[in-house]
Amino acid sequence: MSTKLQLVAAEPYRLFFPMALLAGVVGVMLWPLFYWQCIEFYPVQAHTRLMIEGFVGGYAIGFLGTAMPKMLSAPSLKLWQVMSLVLGYFGYCIAHGAGSNQLGDGIFAVSLSFMLVCFWTRFQKRKSATAPQMVLAVMGILCGVFGAAWWAFFVPSEHFYVTVFAQRLLYQAFILLPILGIGSFFFPMVLGVKKEGIKSTKAWRVKAGESIVVGVLILLTYWVEVHGQQRAMAWTRFLVCFIWLIKESGWLKRTGTKGVMAYSLRAGIVCLLGGMVAIGVLDQQRIALEHTLYIGGFGLIAMIVGTRVIYGHSGQGGEFQSWGKLLVASTALLLLAMATRVSADFMPAIRTTHHIYAAFCWVLVSIIWGFSVFPFIHRRPITVKAKAAAPVKSVLDMNFRKK
Repeated sequence: MSTKLQLVAAEPYRLFFPMALLAGVVGVMLWPLFYWQCIEFYPVQAHTRLMIEGFVGGYAIGFLGTAMPKMLSAPSLKLWQVMSLVLGYFGYCIAHGAGSNQLGDGIFAVSLSFMLVCFWTRFQKRKSATAPQMVLAVMGILCGVFGAAWWAFFVPSEHFYVTVFAQRLLYQAFILLPILGIGSFFFPMVLGVKKEGIKSTKAWRVKAGESIVVGVLILLTYWVEVHGQQRAMAWTRFLVCFIWLIKESGWLKRTGTKGVMAYSLRAGIVCLLGGMVAIGVLDQQRIALEHTLYIGGFGLIAMIVGTRVIYGHSGQGGEFQSWGKLLVASTALLLLAMATRVSADFMPAIRTTHHIYAAFCWVLVSIIWGFSVFPFIHRRPITVKAKAAAPVKSVLDMNFRKK
């Protein structure tokens, strides 16, 4: 196997991050194409699936496929496994883009299940324990499998409550739980927050137990929510996430970290939590308000994670703490896209034009962000060979003869 193929197998983010960015562009452009009568089907389901399964899902697969084996000190994914995930990714993105959402959900559920099997085989060969908060990431993937499989293989119309619950698992829990899990050790690195590692098996089990409790509580809020308690469950979910993020990530602490990414991460967390608060305050325009969560929360955090991974694996870690103009512009335009999309449904007279503006704003963000980070996506850190130390002579080698 060539070196490049080995690199792709060991670090699949190099393939999935660009594909995820492209899927997001296609997903948002479905609305302008519909308004311009270039496509015949109403794209609400295709748009949502491409953004959840394609955009954020692509980042999730690329990140976890790269990080999980390393965290377990286990063998990386094999090339055929990565290529199988790539084929599955193309399959469900094309299906959703064509309006065949049931087929796309089925391929997505199978792809995630296959990835879990790959992780399980490496978990059995592990040489070290991963962060206990990663339990939340696994729970999120299982939510994605269940939510997509329910819509693909069952009859949603016959089980209303389960159908709505499955939709919430796919649209939100699939992303929210991994963010809470990965963010527990990833966010402190970005924010420059010092955090003590877990040093004993007992402490690991306690933290894993806490993670499971948090995950179960969030899942319960979705189940109760579908029975009509939207406001109460939105506030409950907000409190659970707020307390967990303060406790695990330290995002409210003042640090000396420089660069736009640290501020962008805090903005993403505010949008993540703010979307939950907005649903708890207002009953109307829920879909519009949830775009605060989707765009400013999920979308911005996914791009920040992608930036950190690309810079870190290419030896450009210093760039992450800079105030690069392209990164600043990407963050500002993404927040503008969020504001435009959220406000659209509150102004029916200009709703269509705001949808189009938001879509093009997202496309512009994708182009600028791609130019900023993708030049480094195929690079590897430059390894500097240390000079060999001069051999230390033993007493037996020394020459005691006088000259």
